[in-house]
Amino acid sequence: MDCMLHRFKFPYLGYKANKKILLKSLLTVLCALLQFNITSVYADSGDTINFLIGTDYRHYDNLFLLPDGQSPGGDAERSDNVLRTNFIIKVDKKYSLQEFKFDYTHLESKYDNADFLDFKANNYKAAWLWAITPNLKGNLSSERNVDLLPFTDRDRDINRKNIRTLDLQMFDFDFSPHNVWHLLGGYTQLESINSQTFLQETSFKLQAAEVGVKYTFPSDSFVALKLRKKDGENQDINLVRQVGKGFSENEAELSSLWKLSGKSKVAANLGRNEHMDDTFSLRDYSGYFGSVLYTWDPSAKLNIGVSLYRSLTSFQDDFSSYTVSDVLSIKPTWALTSKVNIGVYALASKRKFLGDGPLSNSGTPSRVDDGYKYGVEANWRPRRAMRLGVSLQHDERNSNDVVRNRDFSSNTIGVNGQLNF
Repeated sequence: MDCMLHRFKFPYLGYKANKKILLKSLLTVLCALLQFNITSVYADSGDTINFLIGTDYRHYDNLFLLPDGQSPGGDAERSDNVLRTNFIIKVDKKYSLQEFKFDYTHLESKYDNADFLDFKANNYKAAWLWAITPNLKGNLSSERNVDLLPFTDRDRDINRKNIRTLDLQMFDFDFSPHNVWHLLGGYTQLESINSQTFLQETSFKLQAAEVGVKYTFPSDSFVALKLRKKDGENQDINLVRQVGKGFSENEAELSSLWKLSGKSKVAANLGRNEHMDDTFSLRDYSGYFGSVLYTWDPSAKLNIGVSLYRSLTSFQDDFSSYTVSDVLSIKPTWALTSKVNIGVYALASKRKFLGDGPLSNSGTPSRVDDGYKYGVEANWRPRRAMRLGVSLQHDERNSNDVVRNRDFSSNTIGVNGQLNF
């Protein structure tokens, strides 16, 4: 992580052209927000219904995450300006032991150059935090999230708009007669649909059931063990590339939360996943996943978060079947005043492409991507119902892929704002 911090610099700073971009971004956000009257209407966290209007304007010098000197082709350009606006309705109503929540977001994204990527989305999350008694409670929820598929691995279809729609329904319960030992259980349905074919992370449907136990300490720290059984179906099938229909997963996870003091705590989990393909045993894999998150408040104005996590993800290309990602990050946040806060962050990652694919060759090394990301963000709340922010970010990847050059360097500068009423 030290080597990454030495590289903490932003190519944008000090250049007149990019100062113009920042000024244009700020004016765009301010104009969008000032269309609304903010002097007489204020949000209150205790209100049952709240409305939010937000806008985010960013300049990308490498929108498609391409290697140096490479052009996306067609009518697209390497750099672009993206305006995202959203309108949000939040409902939170408590009645006796029950609580009902509903969040609705209308999102619009507009690109100055790559306007074929423009899209609108209606996202929502509805949840019933139910309780029969204080000892038997749980959650029943449904949510939808629609967004543009990232360009991180899309080297064949960057000139096509690929929208991913996630629909998730969940039910879980927690039974604890004395708030010490807990019996846990739940059921999940997940559907992930891409608007364009993307076999590496294909569209799929998944059903999962889980059971578990949890022990809670007097300090509200806890340790829990959960077992999950998942059954899924891929929606895009390609027998030549050995992407089959059905698959199943068995998963065990141990999680905990430890409140070390009034100013620090540690949240951690460790699990193992076994993925089995119903058609091609070549696509089977297994491995461990987990995370550790440490948060510390050394003073009333400073918060520091440090995290380390590993994830396993199916990735069915011609040379591998899954990825293992290890990520280390740190994020300090300072509250300079009651209205201004600044945060910086740095992240280092290693992503390994493992397992076999139909074109795997024992003489070819497995693909490994090293990633680095760092940035700074500042937020200002001139009024209780208004927030303005500015951000700078650098992102890069170094890959040993001998088939394609996947190295890239990208810089982003932007401003954002939000009104609550």
